[in-house]
Amino acid sequence: MKRIFIAILLFVSTFIVASTTFYYVKRDSKPVILCTSFDDSIRPRDYCLMNPFRDNQPEILAEEILIQLKNGNPNSIHPYLSESSEDGINHFVENETKYRVENWRIGNRKDSIDKSFIMYWVSRKDYFDGHIENVSFSLAKEGGNWKLKQFNAVY
Repeated sequence: MKRIFIAILLFVSTFIVASTTFYYVKRDSKPVILCTSFDDSIRPRDYCLMNPFRDNQPEILAEEILIQLKNGNPNSIHPYLSESSEDGINHFVENETKYRVENWRIGNRKDSIDKSFIMYWVSRKDYFDGHIENVSFSLAKEGGNWKLKQFNAVY
């Protein structure tokens, strides 16, 4: 019985060390370990297990914007809107004013060499009985630092 326990303990320990080493080595290219969905809707709301060794600077920058939106500053997204027309920019600012962000969770993240795309599931105040929609951020690494490039949201 003691030998079986030692063998299981050795196997589990080896698995943990190997997994930790793998995700540490892959920290720059694999920020998401696993994504799954608990619903079968047309747009399933993914839940992701994130690599604990990932570079979380892109998430920090994106969440700074979400915090500003939650605090009632919709103009914080103005420099990051991809809409070229004034009507498109006003659409985002008006909706961010009308449906303020209440809370969020990361929905997915995809990284390439110097780019990161992060999607969050966001719940908003006064928005269709607490319906959750996505907000996405595109970021690029310039001179060793991450810069927010684009904001997009579904209303």
